[in-house]
Amino acid sequence: MDQAVNLDFFVKLVRQYWRAIIICTLAGILVASFITFRLMKPQYESGVQILVSRHSNDAATQYNNQQADVQMITTYKELITNPVILNPVIDNLKESYGYTYTLDELQKAVTVTNTQNSQVFSINVMNPNRNQSARIANQIAKDFKVKVKEIIKVNNVTIVSPALPAKLPVSPKKVLNLVVGLIAGLLFGFVYAIVRTLTDRRVQGLEYLTSELALPVLGQVNHQHQHHVSQQVEKLTNKTMYNTGNQKTRVANKRV
Repeated sequence: MDQAVNLDFFVKLVRQYWRAIIICTLAGILVASFITFRLMKPQYESGVQILVSRHSNDAATQYNNQQADVQMITTYKELITNPVILNPVIDNLKESYGYTYTLDELQKAVTVTNTQNSQVFSINVMNPNRNQSARIANQIAKDFKVKVKEIIKVNNVTIVSPALPAKLPVSPKKVLNLVVGLIAGLLFGFVYAIVRTLTDRRVQGLEYLTSELALPVLGQVNHQHQHHVSQQVEKLTNKTMYNTGNQKTRVANKRV
């Protein structure tokens, strides 16, 4: 029973406020489009893949080395975003390409990902410029390979796939943003309609009086627009003047 009442309520809601709901939905799409295409800058992501592996002729030693290398990736992930690696990267980027980045900017742009139990991990860099994104990722990989030998005294890092400029941006997600704008506008339209309906204390029709309040209908006064009322008043005035003129004419004829 409650479900039928709720369904009937929403059907009436849509019928009464469908214009407002459509306007709010279109407004949500327009706002999302403006933010996506005008305010948000495209972001490109490039990644370099690094293999962590030590070679050994003994099978048992090789297996132990593989397990140790997998465990070392966790340490390497923390080390890559550390100033001991990124500070030399900043200097080399400025010297080689003229790029000026702060430590905080690089730390926010760099992410390190890997698959569980894999000896390969990726250094990903996000940047508004696709070429800079690839160059920064490659520079981090080169400096990391050099520094890890000095810090850990282990030569088990190999760059297996250098970073290349991305063809398409990874952000903003245009379709997703437009869908979010559509849903947000639609929800706002329904909220507006619900609030207007719940706060409207006016009697909307005879059905409310008879079904909700159980009141009898004694009579009905139709609503007329001001234009129609003016026309009726004008007709009555003209008719009255015409009748008055006819009476005066009859009186004059009698006197004659």
